[in-house]
Amino acid sequence: RFIDYSVEYGIFKKFCKQTEDDKQNKYVMIIDEINRGNISKIFGELITVIEKDKRGTTVTLPYSGETFSVPENVYVIGTMNTADRSIAKIDTALSRRFGRREIMPDSDVLDSKVVKGINLTELLDKLNGKIKVNHRDRQIGHSYLMDGNSAIDNISDLRLAFLYDIIPLLKELTFDAEEELKEIIGNHFIDYKTKNIKEKMTDDEFEKEMKSFLNSDPKENEPEEKGGDVTDAEET
Repeated sequence: RFIDYSVEYGIFKKFCKQTEDDKQNKYVMIIDEINRGNISKIFGELITVIEKDKRGTTVTLPYSGETFSVPENVYVIGTMNTADRSIAKIDTALSRRFGRREIMPDSDVLDSKVVKGINLTELLDKLNGKIKVNHRDRQIGHSYLMDGNSAIDNISDLRLAFLYDIIPLLKELTFDAEEELKEIIGNHFIDYKTKNIKEKMTDDEFEKEMKSFLNSDPKENEPEEKGGDVTDAEET
């Protein structure tokens, strides 16, 4: 008795087979959240031949014994979210086969859209300016302020996006550390007595609160410097 492991084509090998007869065009495989993917099912035994110095070079695959080469007109893009803690688990052998490019939130995509006097580009820039002081890799993406391919265009959708998407992210980011949360969002949108988000705000109340946040002094929530000698009570 014995166990026989049959070799099956992975997604990437099938993709390469489809492109090798069309060298005039470029083909791109995009693997979203590649760190969450099942690498063995995506690349199979081809992980050894996706390096750029092996493109177009025929190799013998270790498991099947077949000869194969990755066409030079094939490109692979893998995306990862820096806020995703599973990123630490990505295989080193896979990681070193890719170049890296950091893509930060792009507030220009919002095209300075103004909703009830609220400039979405300025809003995102102000939020991320506060966040990146301590959490550069956890900035808010512009997609949270978009509806499809364009910026949100009404106050109701902006309120929902802010209270149900963005504020919960900020609370998670700071682990409900009140002072750090206040450094980002101030006293707006959150009832610090109950630690709850002010979800029952009307559109008008939200508009007023948002304008107050945008017009607030960036240093209004910084702790005041104390002069003179430090007393025992202050030390305690």
